[in-house]
Amino acid sequence: MSMQNNLASAIERGRERIGASLTVRQDGFWWIIVIAIAVVIALGLFTAWFIYCRSQGGWPAVDMPAWQKGGTWKMYCHS
Repeated sequence: MSMQNNLASAIERGRERIGASLTVRQDGFWWIIVIAIAVVIALGLFTAWFIYCRSQGGWPAVDMPAWQKGGTWKMYCHS
């Protein structure tokens, strides 16, 4: 009888694990909101950089380092 109880409880635990893994997460909506806010902030920063460069008489510029040497990206106002 103990073996049947162990088997029944093992089957029940397996069903619970499978049921938990098949459950649809409900936080997907919040990730869309967070990503949208991040995009708005990024566009705002880019716009501020553009306006600043134009007020200085230049244009926003970005330099990418060489693939062989590495380094950092440079963002500046180019006249």
